[in-house]
Amino acid sequence: MKSIVKTQKAPVAARLRALFFPLVLVAVLPACVSRPPVNLELVQADNEEEIGWICPMHSDVTSEKPGTCPRCGMKLVQGALFDMRDYHLDFHTMPEQVKAGEKATLMFSVAHPGTGERIKQFELTHDRPYHLFVISQDMEYFQHIHPQEGEDGTWSIEVTLPKEGYYSLLSDFLPAGGSSQFLTQPLVTAGYTGDLMAQAAHLVPDTSNTQTVDDLTASVTYDPGIMRAGSYNHITFNLTKNGVPVRELQTYLGAFGHMLIMTEDMVDYVHSHPVDMLPVDANLEEIRGGPTVMFEGLMPKPGRYRAWTQFRYNDKVYTFTNTFEVLDVGVTR
Repeated sequence: MKSIVKTQKAPVAARLRALFFPLVLVAVLPACVSRPPVNLELVQADNEEEIGWICPMHSDVTSEKPGTCPRCGMKLVQGALFDMRDYHLDFHTMPEQVKAGEKATLMFSVAHPGTGERIKQFELTHDRPYHLFVISQDMEYFQHIHPQEGEDGTWSIEVTLPKEGYYSLLSDFLPAGGSSQFLTQPLVTAGYTGDLMAQAAHLVPDTSNTQTVDDLTASVTYDPGIMRAGSYNHITFNLTKNGVPVRELQTYLGAFGHMLIMTEDMVDYVHSHPVDMLPVDANLEEIRGGPTVMFEGLMPKPGRYRAWTQFRYNDKVYTFTNTFEVLDVGVTR
């Protein structure tokens, strides 16, 4: 079974979702528990929306009636089947000027694109209702975190950014009765006077396919060995500890791994989970995996990419960073 990958372009995600929707393959493992059925009378819809049933993990799986996703087994939820619009994302911080090295609270609220009403109901995707990725412009800093929802529908989380400069904040969520969203907000720290373009990433492909994070070592292979834009590519991790294969991986966000891939220009994103599917009735806290975990992604264009891949082992989340190049069709090294 293939994994599914969400590919998005920011910041005009709605138009680009329409462009990349046929490419969407991605990512997700079953066993995440959906929230209770949504009362659509409470969902702020308008005449442009066609309400049906959709998989909260695989946005391209739709149905005219209730059921389960044929790919991951999750219960379908009611949503807007063909609505490609971006929801409105209001973002502010406390304090208003975020200083590097000091705690700050990031706050987000979501409004319906047609009615403007604030959204307070969200579906679980990858075990959480709201995923936030914080990435520095030079792509050296990465965080995958999960804001908490307040009674007024505002999502908030405290962060400490390590250095001055420009950051991209990527919000990933599924409004109840709506369509999957992957929205970007910029953040520039207080007092930063540098050239934003000069701080841009200049990625260098890895010279070694093996790296160690604390007590885990990952050996990475790519299939095909020369990856091509517009083709499905596989990235496989083999995990060891002190030379011994790791067979006790725990699930993280409903899967045995989680991967976010970004182009060097920070425009295109691929959100991927392992190819191997978990049993629908699996107990996510008891099941174990490893040492080999394979991810699949359809890279939208040639260029250099960075992937952040996360695994959970002994209740700790490990993040591995890999940089690789994708060639255009017909181009040789």
